[in-house]
Amino acid sequence: MTHFASTNAWTYRRADDAGIVELASWRGAGSLGLKPHFHDETQIVLVLSGARAFRVNGATVTVPAGHAASIPAGLLHAPIATSDQETVCLNAYVPASRSPSVLRISRIHRRWQSVRDVSPEHVREIADNILSRERLPSTVTSDRAKLGHSLTESTERIGDIAARFGRSREGFSRLVTRQLGVSPHAFRILARLNLARQLLRDGEPIAAVAAEAGFSDQSHLTRLFRRTFGTTPGVYWRD
Repeated sequence: MTHFASTNAWTYRRADDAGIVELASWRGAGSLGLKPHFHDETQIVLVLSGARAFRVNGATVTVPAGHAASIPAGLLHAPIATSDQETVCLNAYVPASRSPSVLRISRIHRRWQSVRDVSPEHVREIADNILSRERLPSTVTSDRAKLGHSLTESTERIGDIAARFGRSREGFSRLVTRQLGVSPHAFRILARLNLARQLLRDGEPIAAVAAEAGFSDQSHLTRLFRRTFGTTPGVYWRD
């Protein structure tokens, strides 16, 4: 596994493992609060010391030291800033095909002092222990998939998409917020940020990524990327 720096910031790394898309580590006083977002992958949160907290569906979920959480792909969540207690955390992003229906927390009996001691085999073992193959009812999954697809695969105006669903713009916005957790416009921005993240992982230059993902310019992408993922595209790209 790649060496991680011990800094008060999120550090992202590619994973040399077919079952892990990406790794990220945090070590610092407390943990960083970020804007609500979702990932295209399932996120495994392994807390070695301190604690992580998330706002999910109006509730606060805390992951203490010695525990791991699985955040399903597509689930809107907002990391909450914690106290000054030192927190060490490793995030592993695994393919969305391995996704539980809800956020799950599991106790990890083995303890590590550093994220450098956590091997890909350990990550896979943790994932196997806490990930479930259960799915949401097909009608719910279908409704959410249709809404998400309509917003990300089309450049139509929101009002035009709403009309295709037989709703007013306001009614469609309420539907999307209820099903996806954010407004149609906010969902589109988050989807574009996830696309930018994927393009950066593929080695695309930042300016080209900003244009391809639909941001007005590189500074626009940088501002939203930092607020959402806790680092800048430049740092992320170099890692």
